[in-house]
Amino acid sequence: MNYPASVTDFFKSPKWMTNLLMAGVCIFIPFIGAVVVKGWILGGLWGRDDERPETFPDFDFGKFGKYLERGLWPFLVQLVSGMAVGLVLAVVMVPFALITGMITHATNDNGCVGAIMGLFMFCFYIVVIALMLFVITPLTLRASLMQDFGQAFNVPFLKKFASLMWKEILIASLFEVVAGGLLMCVGAIALCIGMYFAMVIVYFSWLHLHKQLYQLYLSRGGEPIPVSPKLRDDMVAAPAI
Repeated sequence: MNYPASVTDFFKSPKWMTNLLMAGVCIFIPFIGAVVVKGWILGGLWGRDDERPETFPDFDFGKFGKYLERGLWPFLVQLVSGMAVGLVLAVVMVPFALITGMITHATNDNGCVGAIMGLFMFCFYIVVIALMLFVITPLTLRASLMQDFGQAFNVPFLKKFASLMWKEILIASLFEVVAGGLLMCVGAIALCIGMYFAMVIVYFSWLHLHKQLYQLYLSRGGEPIPVSPKLRDDMVAAPAI
């Protein structure tokens, strides 16, 4: 895994500044802007024979619909998966919080019970988030490559990917939290507007890490995912640099 490359590769394109400005403007579009930007990045990462970052395709508003279609499937998978995880958290944590309040009130506790229960809930939350990463990462990857919603939910693939890659998924997630936080802070300095442009690099970095995780998964004996022609149906051979 080359974690720094997930950020620096974005700046190797000769037109990275133009791409950043164009994609950053797209992010301003409510709801679908981020989906479109991710669709552009997915095509650039998976739809080319020439994988050099120097030849990454430029952002083109003329391909808005194509980008939206590509980014839609992983977005829907993340949405449904996130709702399922949120439901689990609500079912477990809301009653737990109510019981904690009742015990604290009944025993006239000075806060010790509440602190212990709160620590337990925090640990439970961390475990659920980690498990969510192990589930959503392979589901999103499969939805991105196959450009399909139903095909993303393949339990045997999910189990194998998580079992082979759990450590790298955690490390990549931690890297993204730190790198993304730094990028967003830099963007916030520019009157907060720069945060929208920083999000472009954050999305690029995370999807770049997804590809690295997948390549490492294959090297460890994982089964390949069929790549949909929709990711490359508008790609042309990259010019030599």
